[in-house]
Order: sequence, then structure tokens, then C-alpha cells
Amino acid sequence: MSWVGRPVPRREDARFLAGRGRFVADLAEPGTVHAMFVRSTQPSARLLKVEVEEARRQAGVVAVYTGTDLAESAAPLPTLHQPHPGFAAATEFRMADAALPCLATEAVHYVGQPLAVVVARTRHLAEDAAELVDVRYEDLPAVTDAAAALADSAPVVHEHLPSNEAGRIAFALGDVAAARAGAHLVVTGTYRMGRHGAVPLECRGVFAAVDHRRDRVEVWTSTQIPHLVREALCAVTGWPRDGVRVAAPDVGGGFGTKANVYPEEIVIPLLARRLERPVSWVEDRAEHFVAAAHGRDQVHHTRLAVDATGHILGWEDDFVVDVGAASLWTAGILANTAVHLHGPYRMPAMRVSGRAAFTNKTVVAQYRGAGRPEACFALERALDAAAAHLGIGAEEIRRRNLLSAAELPYPVDLPYRDGVPIEFDGGDYLGCFEACLDALPRAELAELRAAHPELAIGYGVANYLEATGRGPYETGRVRLTSAGRFEVFAGSASAGQGHQTTLAQVAADALGVDPSRITVVNGDTDAVPDGIGTFASRSAVLAGNAVHQACLELVARALELSGSAVSLDRAELVGSAAWVDWAELARALAPRGRLGDAQPLDVTARYRPPTVTWTMGTHAAIVGVDRETGLCTVLRYAVAHEGGVEINPLIVHGQIVGGVAQGVGGALLEEFRYSADGQPLTGSLADYLVPETTDLPEVRVVARHARTDRNPLGVRGAGESGTIAAYPAVAAAVQDAIGAHLTSTPITPGQLWRAARAPEPVLAR
Repeated sequence: MSWVGRPVPRREDARFLAGRGRFVADLAEPGTVHAMFVRSTQPSARLLKVEVEEARRQAGVVAVYTGTDLAESAAPLPTLHQPHPGFAAATEFRMADAALPCLATEAVHYVGQPLAVVVARTRHLAEDAAELVDVRYEDLPAVTDAAAALADSAPVVHEHLPSNEAGRIAFALGDVAAARAGAHLVVTGTYRMGRHGAVPLECRGVFAAVDHRRDRVEVWTSTQIPHLVREALCAVTGWPRDGVRVAAPDVGGGFGTKANVYPEEIVIPLLARRLERPVSWVEDRAEHFVAAAHGRDQVHHTRLAVDATGHILGWEDDFVVDVGAASLWTAGILANTAVHLHGPYRMPAMRVSGRAAFTNKTVVAQYRGAGRPEACFALERALDAAAAHLGIGAEEIRRRNLLSAAELPYPVDLPYRDGVPIEFDGGDYLGCFEACLDALPRAELAELRAAHPELAIGYGVANYLEATGRGPYETGRVRLTSAGRFEVFAGSASAGQGHQTTLAQVAADALGVDPSRITVVNGDTDAVPDGIGTFASRSAVLAGNAVHQACLELVARALELSGSAVSLDRAELVGSAAWVDWAELARALAPRGRLGDAQPLDVTARYRPPTVTWTMGTHAAIVGVDRETGLCTVLRYAVAHEGGVEINPLIVHGQIVGGVAQGVGGALLEEFRYSADGQPLTGSLADYLVPETTDLPEVRVVARHARTDRNPLGVRGAGESGTIAAYPAVAAAVQDAIGAHLTSTPITPGQLWRAARAPEPVLAR
């Protein structure tokens, strides 16, 4: 029986529940010294002096370094994504490089930017000494609004750049002017999504030590992209690739914030090499709020043209992304936003223009969805506005515009970021929509309104479309051990996704064995030579197929060693794995076995997808708004998602539900706020609210499987499916409850309280 498709319990959980997880904070060994970073307290200023002598004199202090002391830290981190030249040409894409040094030397650009590092025998001693570092600034004007930052008169955040434009993108499909001219209705809107981020349970951390036997630096970091960290570390320091090992231990959540390369991941290995001692740095929550990458923070100016029956004629969006002082993912965020503005609909004409702006805020990376939720919010809210004007209902306007099974696959006259023309390879988007409405029908409103007379209760629905499984490649490796067991390695790094379970299931099918005979190790540059990492709903597609491919090659070699024919196609190889007695083969391959002169069975494969796969889904929410306080409560929630083959339905379900929690948190609670002069106003979890377990009902999840032919396993990504449409679904439900069109998130009680006391009360429904 196939292991792929079974809801096997996660193998990792027993270890974590027993307290046997091993995180960065657990790695400090005897003799380890601890680092504390001195960070800018000003959002925009010239550095006049960084005086460290008093800190150096403190008991227990090993060293104090500024950016001038660590010359290698002056090199900027490399950007992490450049789109395909074909995509760049088709979308007029371009971007600028902030080129921030790892430790600031001449100027600072946001509160939290590192400018010195203190190393001491304990973390507490390092913290105390860091407070004695005397930093003198010459304040410069700060800019905290992205639109204002793009004005010609705005202060320039980076003196080496002519403006604050971090990037731009633009394209058009069809004749939007004609669509607008022939429309029965044109609705305009401005939609904003506030700045928030992952806030994972485990903050960031780095541990580094020198392996003198191999003359290399070994780095353990709480990351989703160990191979990209290694590449950045070598690029900045000039160290050779074989002089660096980077590994991810257990990681307590990432969600994109840890799919980034940070200054600390360069500086800590530099210190280990310079001091010839193990060095540890573990971020606390206050640091995390100002130093770890944020996300979202977009404003969209939209125009939707429809005919008298609500069919879309044209769609226009001019958007601005605030990437803070820098982003290594500007290209990805801009491109994701622009491409996903199409949605799962027929779109006869559309025009998109986006700009990214530098501001004096914390840096930005790809937070779960990275442009997709923002695009979805703008389009779905515009559809709700059009439906309200036409009086046809939010569900009906979507029903009339969604792509049906007969229209799929659906080509779009635009290349994706990989240069390949876009074609939505889905199954039935309209059918998925109807499945969600069946899972949570609007008829349930009557029951809830009777049960909760103190609440104004509304219903909302939203659709999303997501490109998943982005390349360029991922690496998988499988090895037969002397005991007849298997070790599987992958370039992707798990941050809680359950890779030890799912990759074992994939390998078990290909090898014809029980998953209990397979050990999975991933996220280590020693295990596989190259890799990309875990983000953008890509691990099941890329790492899964790389492992599958490596296992099939291992089977072919095993059959050859056993004297069997190997002129079989891939499907036959999977079945033929049952012919192999792996334990006997392992004994035969031992040095004194009958095949002792043969090479060990150890295969590495690199999987490159032809292009992305597309995942679609629908969210429906019922939300209650307290008539007195404006507090919102999500009463019921459903998701129908059109994924591919599910390697482990239990894990996919968990990904969906967890994504909904993050989406609801962003819609109702979460925001990093700044004062007008650039000072952070969100300093702790008392200010930055996240959903609790009591804030969400049980999420009804409907999986509609649409196998894709774009990879051998037929899988699609699902890691962001729970997040993308949560924002507009919740906003639509609140709007249905109170009767006011909501255009921004988070939707705060104060905002709704004021709406309740407007001259014409809107909470009277």
C-alpha cells in the first residue's frame, strides 16, 4: 500500500513533547562565549562616535567590536532573488540595492540596526557591558510613510541612492481603457494592509565554532535557508565553500522571517574564527521586534470595471510596498504581489503598477504569502464593493467570474518569475468555491444570531490563487546503511512542517519499505552539496520530488547489483523496489560481502521543476462584532482548497489551520506601529497581540485534490493556503455585520466602535 496519502502522525512530535528537541539555545558547549549586539536607538542618523572602552574593561568581557574593527562586516549582504530576465523585461522590473553593512559604520537607518557587538563569558555580562557602549548620533530626518518616501522632496534614506525607490514593476494585459469606458460600473478603492510579521515561538539564534581538524567554521542557525546563508557568508567574508558548514537544528517556527539572511549570521561566525572560541547569540523578544524582518505593509489604489451583471471587464491596481530600510526579497515581494493580483478569475484586461519604497523602519522579508495576501485583499475587497453597488451579493459576483473546470488550464499572457508563460493548471475553481459554501453555508447565520443577540453577525467569503513549488531546484539524497536501513537528506530545512514524516513517506513508497526504516535529516550543507530552502510552499514539490528521484535511482542501482534488468520506466521502478531484499543487499555490500568491491549505495539527485504549480482555494467566515465594544469574534470558519496529491493529509490540515490563525491575527490584531519620527511603538507582546487558542473556532477544511502533471508526485504547495484569503474573508464578514466597507487591516475595536456611534448606527443589523 502507498504511504503517500496516509494521515500518518508526525514522527517529530514525540521527541518535542518529551523535551528532546535541540534548538540553537541548547547548543552552547563548555567554553562558549556569548554575544550581545548594540543596536541603533535612532531611525536615521550619522554615527559620530561608538565608544567601547568602558565596555571592554568590564569583568567577564572577552571582546567588543565595532563595524570598523570587523572589516569583513562592511560588505553588504547579497540579495536573495533576481527574477528571470524574461520576466523583468515583460514587467519593466528593476530594483535598487540598499547595501547595508552587517555592522553600521557611518550611518544608521532604523531602530534596531546592529552597530557593535559585545562578547562575554555569559549573556548577562554581555548585556550589562553593551549598555556601557556610548553611541553619539547626528540625527537626520526620518521617513516612515512609503508614499511620502517616494516623493521628490523626501529625505533620502540611503545616501548612495538617488531616491527612495527600492523597486518597481508594471505590466498590462488587454485594453483596460476600453474596459473602463464600456463598463456599467467602475468602483475605486484604497486598501491598506498593516505591517506585521511572523513572531515565531522561537526567536532567532546563531551558534558558531571552529573545527580545527577540517579548518572550517561550523554554523548552526535558526533558519529556513541554510544553503543560502552559507552562500551569503562566503560572499561577504571571501571564505571558500568548503571552509564553511551551515546547519539548521530544530527550528521553532519561521514563516518567512527566518527565510532571510541576517547580519548576525555573518558576524557570529566571524567572531568564532577571530576568537578561536565557540560563540552563541540568542535573540530576545525585544530584539526580535526591531531586528527580525517584518512583512506586509502595502497600500493599493484600485479600480474595478464590471458590466451590469457583475462580470469583470477590467482591473487596475497601483500599489506601494514599504520594505523598510532594506530587503533582500524586494524582487520576490513585488513580483508576488503583481502576479497574484490576477486571482482565480477571468480577467479580460488588467493593468498593474507597483513600487517598493525604502523607509526608516525595520527591514522586510517574505512573511507567509509575501505579497499574495495583500493582492488578494485588494481584489476581493474590490469585488465586494462592486457586488454591494450592483446588489447581486458577494457570493454571486464571484460565482459569475470564477474559472470553471472547462476553462482550465487557463493561460495568461505573462511570464512567471522563472520566465515560463503562466498557465493556471487547476482542476475546477468554481467547484472549489461551491464546496466551501457547502461547508459553511450562509444559512448558519440565523442560528448564530439567535444564540448571540449581543453581537452583530456577518458572513464573508474570499478566493485566492497561489503559485507554489517555485524552483529553480532542490536536492535530495538517499543512502543505504550497513544495517539495511536508509538515511534521507534534503536541502530544505524544517521549521515545523513535518519533513521527517512526509519525506519518509515519499521515500518509503519509492523504496518499497516501511517508513520506520527511514531516518530523515535536512537543512545541513554537509548532507547535500546544494539547496535552496523552505519557503513559498515549495518543500513538498521540490524536496519531495528530489527525494523521490534519488530513491528511484537507488532502486535502479540496487536492481543492477542484484543482477536484474533495469530498463524500466519510473512507475515500474517504484513497484520493482519490492523485489529488493535491502537487508541482504546491505550485507552483500559490506567490505567482506559478495559485492564488497561495489560502491556503497548513496545517491544524490537534483530536481528542477518545469515551472510552478497553482493552488486555489476559498475561505468563508462568520464573525460577530460586539455592539458595545467593537470586539470581533470569529464564530465559524471554513476553507476549501484545491491542492494536488497530499503526501500527508494530517499535516496539510495542520498547515491550513495554522495559516488561518495567522491570517485572522493579521486581520484583527497584529501590527508593528511607528511614531512619525520613526520610533517603534510596539515593544512587546503586550503591544503586539496574537491570536490565542480561544480566538479561533474549529476550522472546517475541505480538500479537493487536483493532481498536477508538472512533477512526478503530482503535489502542489499548501503552506500558505490558510493565510492568503483570511484577511478579506474576515473583513467581508465584519462588513456584512456592521454595514460599512472596510479597507484596512488590522480591523481594530476602536475603528468599529467609532463606526457604531456614527450618526447612522451601523451595528443595528
